[in-house]
Amino acid sequence: MNYNLANKTIIVTGANSGIGKAASIQLAGLGAHVVMMCRSKERGEQALQDVKSAAKSDKIELILVDMSSQEAVRKAVREFLSRHSKLDVVIHNAANFDHTQKKPVITEDGLENVFATNHVNIFLMTELLLDTLKQSAPSRIITVASKGLITYPFLDIDFNNLAGEKKFSMQHAYYQAKQAQVMYTFDLAERLKGTGVTVNCVRVGNVAIPDTRLEHLPKFLLKMYEMKRKFALTPEKMAETYMWLAADPSLDDVTGGYWDAPNTPVKANKNAYNRETQKRLWNETAKLAHVV
Repeated sequence: MNYNLANKTIIVTGANSGIGKAASIQLAGLGAHVVMMCRSKERGEQALQDVKSAAKSDKIELILVDMSSQEAVRKAVREFLSRHSKLDVVIHNAANFDHTQKKPVITEDGLENVFATNHVNIFLMTELLLDTLKQSAPSRIITVASKGLITYPFLDIDFNNLAGEKKFSMQHAYYQAKQAQVMYTFDLAERLKGTGVTVNCVRVGNVAIPDTRLEHLPKFLLKMYEMKRKFALTPEKMAETYMWLAADPSLDDVTGGYWDAPNTPVKANKNAYNRETQKRLWNETAKLAHVV
């Protein structure tokens, strides 16, 4: 894929490792100005140097953001807008899936941190960037879900358990937030019809996880990951689908799609298409994000 991305400004969240870092390298290598948004200053600065070196480009910058914090999201967007008047693509890649977390962690905003990071604050960041995306149209929003949702064919949004108040497991919290992202993609695509801003969702499959993110796991889980890795996509391969959605001219008017690698349309579960649930989710999320 040899797109010309000169004059394109692209935000990638969670850009310090894995697919986010691979996508940053690929996009910058094709001439885009890439804004890497990362939580850790140390890891972010190292990743920034790595991406500049691999892409042979200086058109890359770092903005720090903790996606679990609404104040941090607002600050990161203010920092971006103080430097840029144009935004062509935002890729919402950052996510929290911390296997060690056994009970709900409540953020400074009073939200359960998995739902906050993986859904509510993505909604917030998008809302804060929407005027700029509209002014920059044609522009694109890319959200990220998980192929693991296949194992939850009847999953719906449990509006009475958004903070894990009734019960909590990392697995359920993560997949509920990803289901919310799929619904949000479909809903936002409808709301933005006619604006020149498209919204599409990537369903990330089995991707090799860097060793550094596995260090805390017990030995039996490490062995499982080793076996899984033999069949896994590399982050670089998965990032090609991000790049395709961000750059391919054939997708200028394609919106509300759900995509597997390599660039294959897929269906979500039936509940994801329920317009009433989508609208309720929108209203609840807007309240939680304080954008009402």
